[in-house]
Amino acid sequence: MKRFSILFSLFLLSVVIFGGYLTVSYVIQPGDNLYDIAKKFKVSPSTILDWNNLSNPLKLKTGQQIVIPQPEGFIYTVKQGDSLYTIARMFFTVVSDIMLANELSSDFIRPGQKLFIPQKSVGKAFNTEKGYIWPVYGVISSPYGWRIHPVTKQMSFHSGLDIAAPEGTPIFSSTSGTVSFTGEKSGYGLMVEVKSGNNIIRYGHLSKITVYVGQRVERGTLVGRVGSTGVSTGPHLHFEVLANSETVNPLALLPSSSKVYVLKEGVEAAGGE
Repeated sequence: MKRFSILFSLFLLSVVIFGGYLTVSYVIQPGDNLYDIAKKFKVSPSTILDWNNLSNPLKLKTGQQIVIPQPEGFIYTVKQGDSLYTIARMFFTVVSDIMLANELSSDFIRPGQKLFIPQKSVGKAFNTEKGYIWPVYGVISSPYGWRIHPVTKQMSFHSGLDIAAPEGTPIFSSTSGTVSFTGEKSGYGLMVEVKSGNNIIRYGHLSKITVYVGQRVERGTLVGRVGSTGVSTGPHLHFEVLANSETVNPLALLPSSSKVYVLKEGVEAAGGE
């Protein structure tokens, strides 16, 4: 026990407590890798990547300081027009969980305020009636198929589904698989690619990537945040599915677009409109 305490004290710089959570500052040690650090603190690698700006998750820099939340969860910065109800929808959770985690006595929130969303609360409203879940809560702004391209104004084939959502909205893996690509890719901007069986799922125009190549992701794992990188006219997710190297309409794999947010039986509603 004494040896463990000494080693642990070397790893920690400080602990900062906020409301219903705390953050641990950890210094990267020689030989550390993201998977082992995540395992040590009982969080997902995606959580660590969401909280930190790591230039290369596969090559951590010794001496670099990272922040890890305890318990596991995510931060959302309130924007003009947000309500606890809309934020609950973004994380597929309920208002009461957000209020409890942030020790809020009322539903009043202000732009710029940072809210903590516990990982254990995320996904209470994922619609799991099919093998794929909706990766983001938003509005379909451009369907799969032929269209007038919003940038070039030319007729072209749209290989995916565009879902408009505010910058910073969390994006969750629609199905389980292994991350096969992360980074910039032509018009996609920042993109994540996940291989699932014979299918490849692409998440494009991200503002932030929270997975690394080779990472195993489950349905509901955070893969990034909504952005407008690449060829884009505004913040949205480009969601694309390839089956045996051919694109397919994602709507054929997803639950009904009228049932993106579905509370599990026994879970209280997220609040009023």
